[in-house]
Amino acid sequence: MRLSEIQGQKRAVDLLRSALRQGRVHHAWLFAGPEGVGKETTARAFAQSLLCESPRDGEACGACLACGKVERGAHPDLLAILPEARAVERGLLSREELGRTPSRELRIEQIRELEGMLALSPVEGERRVVLLIGADSMNVPAQNAFLKTLEEPPVGTHLLLLAETADALLPTIRSRCIRVPFVPLPLDFVAARVAAERGVPEDEARLLAALAGGSLGRALSLTAEALEDRARILEELERLDASDFRPLLALAERIAAGGREGAEILLDAIALFYRDAALVAEGGSEAMVANRDLLPLVQRAARRGCPAALFRFREAARAREAIERNVVPRLAVERFLVRCVLEEVTP
Repeated sequence: MRLSEIQGQKRAVDLLRSALRQGRVHHAWLFAGPEGVGKETTARAFAQSLLCESPRDGEACGACLACGKVERGAHPDLLAILPEARAVERGLLSREELGRTPSRELRIEQIRELEGMLALSPVEGERRVVLLIGADSMNVPAQNAFLKTLEEPPVGTHLLLLAETADALLPTIRSRCIRVPFVPLPLDFVAARVAAERGVPEDEARLLAALAGGSLGRALSLTAEALEDRARILEELERLDASDFRPLLALAERIAAGGREGAEILLDAIALFYRDAALVAEGGSEAMVANRDLLPLVQRAARRGCPAALFRFREAARAREAIERNVVPRLAVERFLVRCVLEEVTP
């Protein structure tokens, strides 16, 4: 895919094409933004432009031998470094081959192996491009090891760091990169793609898009079972009260069972539900409700009033932010649920 074909990320694409047109391509770039919004697709399109034999107007030609190799994932001068767990998920590595539990971090051994590869000259041209996928998963020793490469890269080497949480990277790394911001994709765009690729009704596609928070990748990965699980969790949440904390603790365990990412997805779903309840409480149209499949439950939550719904919306968002700051998911979720049942909200 060429840069001009990237949709929903105009600012990022314009920045990259401008650098290519002017011939002033920095050696290090930080592609920062949510999961599933096109960071890797854009990075590969940028790499194709850098490795293209006949680029024009800030674009790869799309027709030369080099462009074909990039599109097939077979160009020897395009290196992709990613955590072992992601490599297993993509079928690039097997657990049996690894012989241990795959790491979710970029390990210092991978950074040192990269240094060895970069010590060699490019295979086919004058440039080499490295995609560091999940760059924010590097621990501090790995980041410190990578810093040397970032400070003194071999001539013709371009380093593209892909990160969901840029602040997880050391300031010394961030300061040496040009930041390329990626934003959540428009709801209508995600819904249309989901409807086309999954063949689901428009209402369901819009719900998946809303639950995914503008992430096409996440929207496409959400299953019918995930939707049912989110419905059961919301029903249990609406039944909680301060007289018995056992259901609360059990619910916290369920929400946190999917780990950091699973808890974030469910907290996003909870926040969206209470946003819907606030809209209904204020007399909003049912057409504005994302959770139309749960309309009776939304209406029940709305009867507590808009301030109560907005309180839960804000608390769910805060719990998600806490998890992003590396608070243990179970603790963040328990705190959210306790505040939901104990905090009195005055209209």
